Parts: sequence; C-alpha cells; structure tokens
Amino acid sequence: MASIDFRGVQKSFGKTEVVHGIDVAIKDGELIVIVGPSGCGKSTLLRMVAGLETITSGEIAIAGVRVNELEPMDRNIAMVFQNYALYPHMTVFDNMAYGLKIARTPKAEILQRVTTVAKMLQLEDYLQRKPRELSGGQRQRVAMGRAIVRKPQVFLFDEPLSNLDAKLRVQMRLEIKGLQQQLGVTSLYVTHDQVEAMTLADRMIVMNAGRAEQIGAPLEVYARPATRFVAGFIGSPPMNFVSPSAFTSLPETMRQSGPGFAIGMRPEHLTLCDAARARLTGKLQHLEALGAETLLHLTLDNGELLTIRHYGNVTSPGAGEECFVTCADEDLCLFDADGRCVVPEPT
Repeated sequence: MASIDFRGVQKSFGKTEVVHGIDVAIKDGELIVIVGPSGCGKSTLLRMVAGLETITSGEIAIAGVRVNELEPMDRNIAMVFQNYALYPHMTVFDNMAYGLKIARTPKAEILQRVTTVAKMLQLEDYLQRKPRELSGGQRQRVAMGRAIVRKPQVFLFDEPLSNLDAKLRVQMRLEIKGLQQQLGVTSLYVTHDQVEAMTLADRMIVMNAGRAEQIGAPLEVYARPATRFVAGFIGSPPMNFVSPSAFTSLPETMRQSGPGFAIGMRPEHLTLCDAARARLTGKLQHLEALGAETLLHLTLDNGELLTIRHYGNVTSPGAGEECFVTCADEDLCLFDADGRCVVPEPT
C-alpha cells in the first residue's frame, strides 16, 4: 500500500502546456477520482503516474519514493484500461496470470493467486474460456483480476466502464468500490462521468483545462463548488446561473455584485410558490416527467433559463403559463466575473 504525492506536476507537449502544476497528497488506501471533460488533462495525469508519459516539471512520489525517472515496471502499479487490453488468444486464466509469469512467479503461487482472485470476481467458471466468449462485464472483471493478482501498491483506472451499457456500469461501479475497500489499495480512477465520480470517490479532483479546479469529498464539492465551472459540471441537471438583477430580493451580501456576477442555484433547491413569495418569475416552456421526479424548464422574465427539479409528478402549470419561484438564502451561491464562488453555500 502507498501514498501518492503530486508536487507541482506539469506536462507540456512541445510549447503546449496540458497540465498546469498539480499539487495534491493522496493518502494510503484512498480512492481518488479525477473527473473532467475531454481534453482537460485527466488521463495525461494518470499516465504520468504510470510512467507512460514523462513529467515536464515537478515530481510524483509513490510511498515517499520519487518515481519521475523510474520505468513503469519498477513502480509496482497496475492499470485497468477502457478497452480491457486482453490477449484474445489466451484463456481467462492465462490473461490473469500473464504478469505473474513474466515476473517469474512460481507456478504454485500463480495458481493460488489466480484461483483466489477468480473466486472473488465470480470468474472461477470461466477460467478456460477465451475473451471472445465473455460478456463486456466479464471481460472487465478479467482486466481487474489481472491487476489484482499482481498485488500492486497502486491501482490506476482509465475510464474502465466507458464501453459498458448503463445498467452494467451501475453494477460494475458497486463492484469496483467494494473491491477497493476490501483490498485497501490506493487507487486513481479517471472518468468524464460525474455520477461515477460522486459515487466512487473518497475525494475527487475536478480538472478543467489542465488545472485542478477543486479537490474535495464528493458532497463537499457538490454543496460548496469553488468555481462556476465546478458548479456547472458536477450535478445533473447542472446548477442554474441567473443574473442578480432577475431577483426581486437577495441577501445583503449579494446585492452589490458587479458586472458579470451570477447567482447559482441547484434545481432541487427551487420550488414553485404564490406571487407574494416569488423571488423569480417566468413562463414554463416544458415539463420532463421522469417518474420519480419532474424537471420544469422555465424562461425568466429577463430571458434567462431556469430548471426546477420537483420530486414526484407535476401536471400543472401548463406550457406558456406564468410561474413564481422561490428559494432559501442559504441555497444561493454568488460567482464573480472570473467564475469564483465568493459566497459559498454553508455546510
């Protein structure tokens, strides 16, 4: 088991800087999810830990040992990829055992390790099958099993569930979280899926354009977004952003905001009300009935858009009808012209 320390880590391809100085200390046994949109630098960061990309400046330490110059095979890490990377001509057993054979592990120990991990992953009945005879979820388990049998000090997951259907992704998320807790191995998990990030992470690193916008526990990041980017990226539907001038009333701390400022509100914190209590007014454009919840999409009087999440079914108002909306002061976030949250939500 091991800690991982990023100290001013930067990465450039030629004159293009893609990772802009990452500083974070990851504790032994933590599961850290690196989340962000395509091109934000999250996979590059993971590949630098693996030794598949060189570090332009700064350093990465695993278990207190600087690894900048170490070859991948000398870092004692195991990586699980999006495309599984299984050998199609080998059986499940041989795929899982391959790394151990290369390391000249005794045959008896290989048999014991592979058998134990196969049972853990419910693969014991598939050890003599080839990858083409397996489902997508089973192939992903084989890829995970190949990593687990090596007993690494760090697991690296590079969008491992992207090729699975929605139902299977939910199942595999639970399995990965349970396995990581059972094994206690420090893990870095890269994804663009904020639901995966919220459900898997002990802490999450939200990346944007090569920078760590915010680092924290999932619910902390959700409740107290440090920037407008984080507020809009984490959460589905995303946070609403409305000009202060759209409100009929605001807390004193938010009234004197300057040009480019915006008020942020989570859809679930907004409710319909009567005209006397309204802080925002607009017209309903359409309803999305999702069963357990209904999303109401409004156009405010100033032309800005607003989404309300209502738990349960809603049959009125109808499209085009006037709506009155209210929310609590403590559920408002103020973002300045640079996108920084200057009035964070309280815990």
